[in-house]
Amino acid sequence: MVALYYWYVHIPKDSLQEHCNFHRSLCTELNLHGRIRISEDGLNGVLTGQKCDLECYEAELKKGVMLILQEQGDGASCSQQTSLVLEDQTAYGKVLDVKYCHLREDIPVEKQMFTSLSIKITREVVSLNEISAVDQHKHAHRSCIRKGRGRSKRLQQAKIGARSVIMDDTLDPSTATREHTLQTEAPSLMMKDVHLDKYEPARHLTPQEWNEKLLKDSALVDSNAVLIDARNVYESNIGHFKVKGVDTILTNTRKYSTIPSVLKASIPNLAGKNVYMYCTGGVRCERASVYLQALSDSSEWPDGLDKPKGIYQLQGGIQKYLETYGKRLLDEEAPKDNEEIVVTDDHHPNKKEEEEEEVSPGPCLFAGKNFVFDNRRYDPVIGSHEETIGRCVMCHALHDDYDNGHAPCDNKEARCCRCRVLVLVCDDCRCKVRSWGEATMTTATSIDDDLPLKADLFCGGTKNICVNEGNEISHCQVKTY
Repeated sequence: MVALYYWYVHIPKDSLQEHCNFHRSLCTELNLHGRIRISEDGLNGVLTGQKCDLECYEAELKKGVMLILQEQGDGASCSQQTSLVLEDQTAYGKVLDVKYCHLREDIPVEKQMFTSLSIKITREVVSLNEISAVDQHKHAHRSCIRKGRGRSKRLQQAKIGARSVIMDDTLDPSTATREHTLQTEAPSLMMKDVHLDKYEPARHLTPQEWNEKLLKDSALVDSNAVLIDARNVYESNIGHFKVKGVDTILTNTRKYSTIPSVLKASIPNLAGKNVYMYCTGGVRCERASVYLQALSDSSEWPDGLDKPKGIYQLQGGIQKYLETYGKRLLDEEAPKDNEEIVVTDDHHPNKKEEEEEEVSPGPCLFAGKNFVFDNRRYDPVIGSHEETIGRCVMCHALHDDYDNGHAPCDNKEARCCRCRVLVLVCDDCRCKVRSWGEATMTTATSIDDDLPLKADLFCGGTKNICVNEGNEISHCQVKTY
């Protein structure tokens, strides 16, 4: 099973390393693997393991944080403070939020589990700050080395030049969808200028409240609602909310720190509206909603334009929403060799759900798949009508599988040759392009060889650019369904 969690709770700087050691010791004892990020403003992690061990980890984590809080003071007042942090469920985001997720049934269990444990101390749980050009270059260099280890041989061969291919950036050619892009200069109000303690995160809406308010707003003649997808382009490409008559802002960013630029560019679309923000699990909206409130109170908000009527975020993100309104994607023809794997019931890829099927509480407004940052690539609980949202970047055929039938850990996914971002390429087009890390040919192997040369694959735009090059705001889309 997979556990996703975040927790905005203050951890003193001088306690960070001790808390890091606590996580490492606990995860080692429980045989849990994955990624954990620890900062002064809280925790963010994704782990895989047996469900009982993950639940034990959750319980011990609460106790561990309580000890840290108690060390910051003494007496009854501190005890009351820790109890409030751990038990006040109205302060969503300030309590530990753990989501237990299903494994996919179309790939072997062992290929979906983490095999190592990474625990790092970071500046923030999630960061909206743009890094400097020097730091960005260093980060890109380290990332290239890290991601290239599994493809080192192919990467050396891939240094040979190849022709470029022009990609059409039209994501949805259907005339039933109206869309336009945003153009603006970078904002002067950056996250470093925002004092987060002056603002509380936007109001959290449960999945039921989210549906109720959105459907009510969309029923108005002039809809006063707008949706903001606070995720990156490769996430929203395979699934996002679609509500008839409501503008949906797909940020289409490669990195989360670009969100401030997109929010400022979107001011005309947000003025006087009820703003509904969502992301995978909720952690990114906690910060983005604070920034939007600060932006609306700043001099950057044009005179004469109303501030947002209301700002809301989806409690627990898409993951929690689909637990209520989604549908489990089951593979009836799972490989038989999986049946020999000895695992617990909650891991077994061919285990039938024994719970009685419940009546749907209402319409599912999310279409497609929920992208996740673990070895599953997407959660098996999907949106309405098993609708395919993604399209091949080359031929625009419906396609939402970055791995083209392979397990994500097989490293067969298509990536941009410049920035290495995930790109959707259908099975028919996949053999025609060279993804990052793959070899290519500059000449035919023989006179009789009529195989075409493979062209370099880029992630976006008709000018051979990628999402991480130039003005990222120009890739943002506003869609109305």
